[in-house]
Amino acid sequence: MSAAAATLYGVSGLLETVGLVVTVVDITSARKRLAAYLTRPRNVYATDAGAVVEAFNASAVTNREKTIEQRMADVEKWKQIDLPQELGRRNKELMVRLESRFQSDLEAARKNVEDQCAGLREYVEGSKQKWWESYRGPMLLVVGVLVGTAANFVAMS
Repeated sequence: MSAAAATLYGVSGLLETVGLVVTVVDITSARKRLAAYLTRPRNVYATDAGAVVEAFNASAVTNREKTIEQRMADVEKWKQIDLPQELGRRNKELMVRLESRFQSDLEAARKNVEDQCAGLREYVEGSKQKWWESYRGPMLLVVGVLVGTAANFVAMS
């Protein structure tokens, strides 16, 4: 065997060994990145669903006493005039509150999903490492095999 072939075999073995070590280190660091991703702190966005709602006070206080007929007339008047207005006002107020809460819930859900996607994207991208960092171990192995093949050709000639 020639000195050139022996040198190429040595370089091939060194490249393959370094490639294996780098691949094992990359696999270990990938496991650590996965563990860090799974245990990372999560943001929880609150909504305004806990807003306090006021109750309508339906009692009316008066100083004078009324007869039953007067009270019945007041109830009929209230049913015909005040009740529809109050129901309309309450309906509008309820719609405003529901729309506000719905928007708040949607915004909180959007922020939660965005945070999860950003964390997942960062994990999948390899914590923003460059593409060659992900494949340096296998690339060293391939180069080592190619150098070993070249050494075989040199030894045969």
